[in-house]
Amino acid sequence: MKIYGADYYPEHWDESVWDKHINLMKEYGIEWVRIGEFAWAVVEPREGEYNFTVLDRAIAKLKSNGIKVILGTPTATPPAWLIRKYPEILPVDYHGRVREFGSRRHYSTNSKVYREYAARITEEYAKRYGKEIDIWQIDNEFGCHATTYSFNECDRKAFIEWLKVKYGTLENLNKAWGTVFWSQIYSDWNEIVFPINTPTFENPHQMLDIYRFMSDSSIDFMNMQVEIIKKYSDKPITHNFMIDFMDIDYRKMARTLDFVSWDNYIATVDYDPLRQAANHVLMRSLKKSPFLVIEQQPGRVNWREVNENYDAEFLAMWTKQGYLNGALGVMPFRFDQIRFGAEQYHGGLLDYAGRPTKRLELYSKSRQETEGILSPKPEVAIYFDYENEWMHRINHVNRKFKYWDNIVEIFKAVRELGYNVDFVFGDDDIEKYHTLIVPYAFNIADSFVKKIKNFKGNVYMTCMSGLKDEKNWIVERIPDKLIDEFGIEVTDFGAIG
Repeated sequence: MKIYGADYYPEHWDESVWDKHINLMKEYGIEWVRIGEFAWAVVEPREGEYNFTVLDRAIAKLKSNGIKVILGTPTATPPAWLIRKYPEILPVDYHGRVREFGSRRHYSTNSKVYREYAARITEEYAKRYGKEIDIWQIDNEFGCHATTYSFNECDRKAFIEWLKVKYGTLENLNKAWGTVFWSQIYSDWNEIVFPINTPTFENPHQMLDIYRFMSDSSIDFMNMQVEIIKKYSDKPITHNFMIDFMDIDYRKMARTLDFVSWDNYIATVDYDPLRQAANHVLMRSLKKSPFLVIEQQPGRVNWREVNENYDAEFLAMWTKQGYLNGALGVMPFRFDQIRFGAEQYHGGLLDYAGRPTKRLELYSKSRQETEGILSPKPEVAIYFDYENEWMHRINHVNRKFKYWDNIVEIFKAVRELGYNVDFVFGDDDIEKYHTLIVPYAFNIADSFVKKIKNFKGNVYMTCMSGLKDEKNWIVERIPDKLIDEFGIEVTDFGAIG
């Protein structure tokens, strides 16, 4: 399956414009659109009053013209009536401030009230469109705008329940967290709070569990919707991951998805094609299968400090790069350009007057130029682990050191030598590769240590690897269980620069 399409928002337009848009889609080979992921207030303007007219008509018109539909559940944008009725849904940031209505992603995944309403609207979507549409997208960009983390009271209570399952007793928790340090010993579960706005360094072992819990909360919220949809639909389910994003364990999140999708935007000040390639490869590596670029930057965006414009040729190049790295499709965001709203500066395939642009022309042409591209066959594996990213954030040997950034530098060096790469995780089979690189891996899972010991090819391990255990404690001897294999022991260390 190859997907040639774009993101489209019929609710932003008078219905009289749809025919013009659809005719242009057909003319330029747009066979897929994603719709509906921000339409909650459109379909449920007041609690319990559903009006699916816009989506019904849009989907019917698209399908009758041979255009396939990816439908997003609308839970990234809880409507005003819901927030007014239940303000406790709103998340609280690290500084203890409520993040208010008026944007998007303004909810805590641990709010039982919000989960109830999110489940209800998801079920309405699934019952109505389960057999009509072609692919489901759950929510939109979990964690975007630093929304993985919420520290309100419902989050705290959910965290305590998560800890009870993990540790069983406070004695076990106190031991794992080393709470004897700085007199942090807990004698009652309800004494546990989030260490926000603390005078100085937080407990590093508690912080690792907070990262794990917040990631699990997003995954559990997504899986709730996956289970609802599967009751009514057998269509594939995906979610749009993000570039350079490490707040959620995407490997775990990807398990219940039929395939991975992600949003490819230029996240650095200067465009770096190999950094973009590293993100493509990470997405492909999550399930070791083709992925969908469900949002591709078309040119200008709206959210950067300086929203520079990229010529149309860049979109053609980015599209080809996606396919060369194993994409099953690349979908520019968005088909239409909108004159109002927070994304009014964001580019598209049409101009503000609804006319085709050179970007649309070159994107259409790239379809022929990418036919028959085969997915690469990687020879080199680079070990990657989201929990190692979190450990590096929590306690620093060097505050300037960034785990993912430095792994990208290794990726770039390997690619420049002419080798294809996979990122591998602790539960991956690594025997098909001839080289394994284990960079900056504070903690290496026991199961993966065994694979390293049995690996027949070359293994390269960098500094900082094998320094910590799964509790975020420093091990007695470094690099822990791999001292004999590498024939070295680190007896002292410090940062440079």
